[in-house]
Amino acid sequence: MWVPLVVLAIFATIGGFVGISTAFTGGREVGGRMNIVNWMNPIIWNPTTQHFGEQEAFDALGKPVDTNHVELKDGNQYLGEGPYGRVEFNLAEVATKALGGETAAEWIFILISLVVAGLGIGLGLLFYIKDPRLPGVWAARLGPLYRASFNKYWVDEFYGWAFTRRTMDLARAVFAFDSKVVDGGVNGSAWLTRLSSLVTGGTDKYLVDGIVNAIAGFIVRLMSPIVRAAQTGFTQNYALVMVIGLLVAVALYLVKVL
Repeated sequence: MWVPLVVLAIFATIGGFVGISTAFTGGREVGGRMNIVNWMNPIIWNPTTQHFGEQEAFDALGKPVDTNHVELKDGNQYLGEGPYGRVEFNLAEVATKALGGETAAEWIFILISLVVAGLGIGLGLLFYIKDPRLPGVWAARLGPLYRASFNKYWVDEFYGWAFTRRTMDLARAVFAFDSKVVDGGVNGSAWLTRLSSLVTGGTDKYLVDGIVNAIAGFIVRLMSPIVRAAQTGFTQNYALVMVIGLLVAVALYLVKVL
């Protein structure tokens, strides 16, 4: 478990040296583009220069402008118009102007951070090392506030109720629509297709084929006695039928000619 912490500590130390405050470097920004100030500079609006990332202000004639002046309008410190509206107050800018320089402002914020960190360390030692009973005592005294802090102000619960569960409800609704409506329509059309094929097959098999077979059977039963009577198996009978047929054909021809 300690290995990731050591890796994080090493990178934090490197990052601290790269982005070290100008209060420790005599006003110089070290680290080049790796310094967070320089890296973010092109996208930070400078209300004094009215440009992104510009460190020096110029007037309409191209002459440098004194940036140590904070204009007052309507009793408020006014730092200029930005691309997203009017910039009314900037704590770092005000502290720099009030203390007469950026280095002094940096030291003030460093000291404030150290004091806050020291208070947190002191309270931790008092509550969990010197007198471990204090957390329980203060938790009982500040019941609602303690419960809210312990539950992280119910942010996770609200997010789960407002977004996670609503997303799940939407997913269930989409699934129900797909399974009931879309799949239902497809399955219903398949059922109708099978039913129509059964009706068509039954009609062809029992009606059409039945009529054809009935007519064929009727013709067979009607003609078979005549055909069997004509099929005697004697050559002279066949020759007689041929002669009779020839005589009938000649008689029909002569009747037609005359």
